[in-house]
Amino acid sequence: MAERREWVFGTHRAHFEEPDVLFVDFNGATGLEDAKRVQAIVQEVAVQGPVFVVVDIDGSTIDKAARDYFSKESSPERLRGVVYVGSHRLQMASAKAVAFALYLTGKLKGDVDFVTTMQAARELIERKRAKAR
Repeated sequence: MAERREWVFGTHRAHFEEPDVLFVDFNGATGLEDAKRVQAIVQEVAVQGPVFVVVDIDGSTIDKAARDYFSKESSPERLRGVVYVGSHRLQMASAKAVAFALYLTGKLKGDVDFVTTMQAARELIERKRAKAR
């Protein structure tokens, strides 16, 4: 069985599931240092190839500096896609702002998807894997 890697930074958590999914759970305010930590984790787990990043944004806020950092520093060769999990309008609006900036700058070659549950995120990734075969 593959080793599960986990990270805790501030009130946020992340874990990596083989072969290619990084789950990030943002809780509370997300600032620039949090964004830098997530980017470092993505860089670490994507050494074998691009990954899906599933971001749970319910119960969180993201400040402008963090959104700008994600948009500027994301690397298309590291991302297969990003799936935002959440149901609150404010958080989803922030996530869509980041996604739009990634598309405009060419920093994301994969899809950006929005779902309301973690189970829906897992099912979506399985469908994407099946389609890619």
